[in-house]
Amino acid sequence: MDFPGVALITGAGSGIGQQTSILYAKEGCQRLTIADINSTALEHTQQLINSVAPAAQVLVRACDVSKEEEVEAMVDETVTRFGRIDYCANVAGISLLGPPTDQIATALFDRDQNINLRGLFFCERAELRAMLKQEPDSRYTARGSIVNVSSMAGLVGLGDLPVYSASKHGVVGLSKADGMHYGQHGIRVNTVCPGAINTPILQNSGNAVGVKPLTSPDAIQNALGRFGDPQEVAEALVWITSHRASYITAAVLAVNGGQIGA
Repeated sequence: MDFPGVALITGAGSGIGQQTSILYAKEGCQRLTIADINSTALEHTQQLINSVAPAAQVLVRACDVSKEEEVEAMVDETVTRFGRIDYCANVAGISLLGPPTDQIATALFDRDQNINLRGLFFCERAELRAMLKQEPDSRYTARGSIVNVSSMAGLVGLGDLPVYSASKHGVVGLSKADGMHYGQHGIRVNTVCPGAINTPILQNSGNAVGVKPLTSPDAIQNALGRFGDPQEVAEALVWITSHRASYITAAVLAVNGGQIGA
């Protein structure tokens, strides 16, 4: 692929976000902003990027996506440094397993929504505002492309993830609506819904309500019979923001190994 522009990736400190950052660089994107709440993890991601693309210019930005001012500062700094933003992968998120809805504390609900939905909204809104101001860069009148990471919990009901499912369904709805609205302005917005992917979020979680823990592949049912790797999701994120997917917007792409019931 050819990536002549600027990429911005949130959640870049580990897992899917980290692998997406590396893949953009491998595919030729020479200007990247990588953002995460964990600044130490970001330094490691920057090293990995420069190991595969020594000439890449990398803006490292510690950012808590639940804080509006930090998100806006991150996007503003990207535009100041690189002049524009062409590809955005909004990956940052958390997974909070919890009790049934009647037992969920308000604080847990708020924490999940503030990061997974409200925080993603902050990111996308700031990115859209920047893209609307910039000139198109291709024959398809493309001002930019955004992919928001949801989850299979955003497509199906998972009984032990009510709060997480609510936020991830919200991501799908926001992305579909904005994909329809901003297409006329040359901005594509899509959603990728990963299944069970071998990331720190998965490794650090247990299924407190279900019979089997999420750390066991036996806890899921899919056609491939295994967890996915972050690199496999990164391939989808990078592709769908590229010009090779120039006729795709308001779409939902499930990267789940053929999850049964999805």
